[in-house]
Amino acid sequence: MKYLLSLGIVLFSVPLSASEIILEQVTLRRGMEGDTRQSGALDDPKTYSKNKVYREEKELAAKAGIEIDQFLDDHYAKGFRKESGANKAVHYLIFYNSISAPQCKREYLIQRVRQTKTYYQENRKISRKAVEYLVEVFKLNSYGHTKRADGHVQLHFLGDVQSRKTVVDIEVGCGEVRGVADGLAWPFQQKILFRKLQDYSNKPGLYDKISFEFSRSYSFASEFDRNGHKLTLPDFLR
Repeated sequence: MKYLLSLGIVLFSVPLSASEIILEQVTLRRGMEGDTRQSGALDDPKTYSKNKVYREEKELAAKAGIEIDQFLDDHYAKGFRKESGANKAVHYLIFYNSISAPQCKREYLIQRVRQTKTYYQENRKISRKAVEYLVEVFKLNSYGHTKRADGHVQLHFLGDVQSRKTVVDIEVGCGEVRGVADGLAWPFQQKILFRKLQDYSNKPGLYDKISFEFSRSYSFASEFDRNGHKLTLPDFLR
C-alpha cells in the first residue's frame, strides 16, 4: 500500500479455478528494489543508497530500533521499542506481497482497504476509534500478475493512551469502479502501473462502489502498549 514495486514473477502449470486470486510473499529485498527497476539493485550494499524506498524504510525501521539490513532476505520485519518521552512506545511492521489473477479478463485489479484504529485508556476503556478507507488499482501483465508488489508498512506511536490496536482488512479482486476504472482495458496511461483511486479517508466513498467479479480477502493486525506488542499476520505469511 505505501509502495507498489516492480516484480517479474510468473507461474506455470498450476491448476486454477476461474475465480482465484493468488497472493505470494515477497522478500523485503525484492520488494524494495523494484522501485529502481533494476534487477538485483539491492544485492550489493554499495548500491543500497541509490534506492529511495530502501532509504525511507531504513529510516522508519530505525525509529523502532530495527536495522532493516538484517531483514532484507526475510518476508517481513517487525519491531517494538519503549520510549521515555511523550510517545511512550513505538511499533513497526513491513511486508510485501505479489498478486495475480490469471483468469481475470481485465488488465487490472481493484483493491480496497479498511483500516480500523482503536485507542484504549485504563481498564480497556475505548478512548477513541477511527476507520479509514483506501481504494487502489493495479495494472496486470500478460500473465495476469501485478507489475508491482504491494508494500504494507505500519509505524505507530502509543502517545497519550494506554494501548492501541490497528486492524487492516483488505479485499483485492477482478472488478471495477464504474465511471472511474471500468471496462477491460487499463484505464490510465500505459506507463502508470498503479493508481490510488482514493487515498485514506474517514468516508467510504469509492470503497462501497466497487463491483467484484471475484476477489480474495485477508487481514492483519497489531496491538501494543508500553510492555510489548502482538501481531496477527496474513495467512500467506504464516
